Amino acid sequence: MVRVSVVGPREKLGETADLLHRLNLVHIEEPEESEYFRIGEPHPDASVVSRALVQMRSFISHLKLDPSRIVPRRKFRESEIEAQLKEKLDEYQQLIGERIEYLRSVDEKIASLQEQLNQIEPLKRLGIPARLLKGYKTLRVFVGFVKENPTEKFAQVTSDFEVFATEYEKELVVAVFVKAEYGDEFLRILQECGYREIQVPDVEDFEAKISEIEKEIESLKSRKEQVEKEIEEVKVKEAETLLAIEEYLSSQMDKYELPLRTLVSKYSFVLVGYLPAKALNEFKAKMDANGVAVEVLDEEGEPPTKLSNPAGVRNFELLTTTFGIPKYKEIDPTVFIAIFFPIFFGMMLGDIGYGLLVTVISLYLKRVFKTEGWQRMLNIGVYAGVMSIIFGFIYGECFGPFIVPGEYEPYQIHFIGSQLEHLYEFHHGHPIFDRVEEMGVKILLFATIVIGIAKILFGFALGFYNVYVEHGLKDAILEKLSWIIGVLGLAMIIFGFAYNVGVFYQLGMGPNPGDVPPLPLPGLMEGWQAGLNVYYLAALPLLVVWFILFVMGEVPKMGAMGVILAVELLTWFGQIMSYARLLAIGLSSVYIAFVINFIGMKLIDPVGISIPIVGAIVLLIGHVGNLILGILDPGLQSLRLHYVEFFTKFFEGGGRLYEPFGRIKRFIEE
Repeated sequence: MVRVSVVGPREKLGETADLLHRLNLVHIEEPEESEYFRIGEPHPDASVVSRALVQMRSFISHLKLDPSRIVPRRKFRESEIEAQLKEKLDEYQQLIGERIEYLRSVDEKIASLQEQLNQIEPLKRLGIPARLLKGYKTLRVFVGFVKENPTEKFAQVTSDFEVFATEYEKELVVAVFVKAEYGDEFLRILQECGYREIQVPDVEDFEAKISEIEKEIESLKSRKEQVEKEIEEVKVKEAETLLAIEEYLSSQMDKYELPLRTLVSKYSFVLVGYLPAKALNEFKAKMDANGVAVEVLDEEGEPPTKLSNPAGVRNFELLTTTFGIPKYKEIDPTVFIAIFFPIFFGMMLGDIGYGLLVTVISLYLKRVFKTEGWQRMLNIGVYAGVMSIIFGFIYGECFGPFIVPGEYEPYQIHFIGSQLEHLYEFHHGHPIFDRVEEMGVKILLFATIVIGIAKILFGFALGFYNVYVEHGLKDAILEKLSWIIGVLGLAMIIFGFAYNVGVFYQLGMGPNPGDVPPLPLPGLMEGWQAGLNVYYLAALPLLVVWFILFVMGEVPKMGAMGVILAVELLTWFGQIMSYARLLAIGLSSVYIAFVINFIGMKLIDPVGISIPIVGAIVLLIGHVGNLILGILDPGLQSLRLHYVEFFTKFFEGGGRLYEPFGRIKRFIEE
């Protein structure tokens, strides 16, 4: 990015706005006024265009037109739009606007009629004519809903009253007649019973009035359907023109409001912004041809960040920008989250059936939710679902484990039993890697810890590059290389412990260590020397070098108290172990599915309890619930592993997105 100023005669500001908008290159900075330059005023026609734009957007919103779903058959010329703009706005107001207003009035009438029905229906249920429910001089009449029958409470006040009550939609409708002198007391009792008054309309025959209202509602609904069909016909015929006009008006509004982001004097204007360095020469040439000068300025502050990722990776920008926008000179972590997020998700869910459902649901929702944010998120769902299918095939799981260690027969505890057998015929009926079996758990636990070590080291390596670019080699060594060495020391301790407890031996990666202390701590156990191995020996110099670099970096900033911060190394140990959730979350889902299958099949089994319907319901509800957990938990935990355990090593964020002045037009020719 290069920072430039664009300076020209004030009378050329309009032409310059057109050119800048068409080039769609310059990220314009907010201006600061000075003694000679003031922020400009919008074009005189801006208010007119704004009203027209609001009108068009309301039409498009009502018609539910989605530009991303419409492939234009042709593009309109701006001159063509300008020539018919007023005529088209008047036409659409008549064809769409007036119909929309009519539909609103119809909805209001239907709502009013429905409210009348809601008043008359309970009165009809009482069976008392409307003329008898009002108009008395010596009596007070109360008509409405109550939560409990107030008759007994009335009797404690006087016996000179009548109560008519009937049930209506789980409530009690009452009509109470009492002498006027007891009216206030009866009202108090009714209020204690949750009284809601019903206004008695002037109706002679409730039945006839209800029939009349229902016919009127049906007539209004029929007319509404007809008008909606007419609007739909306009939508089909005019969709591209509507979107082209909206695009034109949006572009005009951008240009008319450009003076608000520009400094002007009596004779000139100046605006400042950023553009890609590779486009500078072409940009200057076009501005010079327009009689406007372009000057490269010294950078002040942080340039905007232009995210440039391949199409598939671009979907994951949603996850990156949720955490923070990369600074201009920072490494964009989107590509890393695009690689590891689906893998981590798949490792945790790892089920053919659940993965297939995640993929299918995501593909279906992509057809429903068309906004850019939803499309990106659902694309991520597709990638995660496919990766879950792949890991499910490796693990041998489809709505739960197909093979379970122990006394259980596979077909007795899995509801699709032998249907999966052919998937594993080439592997003697067993999964490629069984994460449920004891050795599989140990291997996967060790693998997740190794992944954690590698990911944290990689994060610090990226952090080293970022600090080097921004502050220089010395700061990079003291801030990031020191932690790389410290985490390597931790890794050696973890590997030394794993070696002594026989993990490497069980994996076929080393000899049997025999009976040795797992953690050789001098003075705390006898024969600790036998527990020393090459990994423990490598850890000591690494930790010494780390501590020296750490002290060199922290003491100048924090004084002697900076040494205490060395305890932060234990934080990185905890974060390494945090990657074990890749195993733990997955196993919890596996065993939930196993329990669901076991209970469901026992209920279905003719030899067992034999309640097939209940068993099917258990399987359905159980797997739906486990699927929801299988989407939420792996998704959130995978995000956490990136945001907390990975991004914090190198990614600060706080940048600004590159948003050039202009727009890519789909319905209008450039």
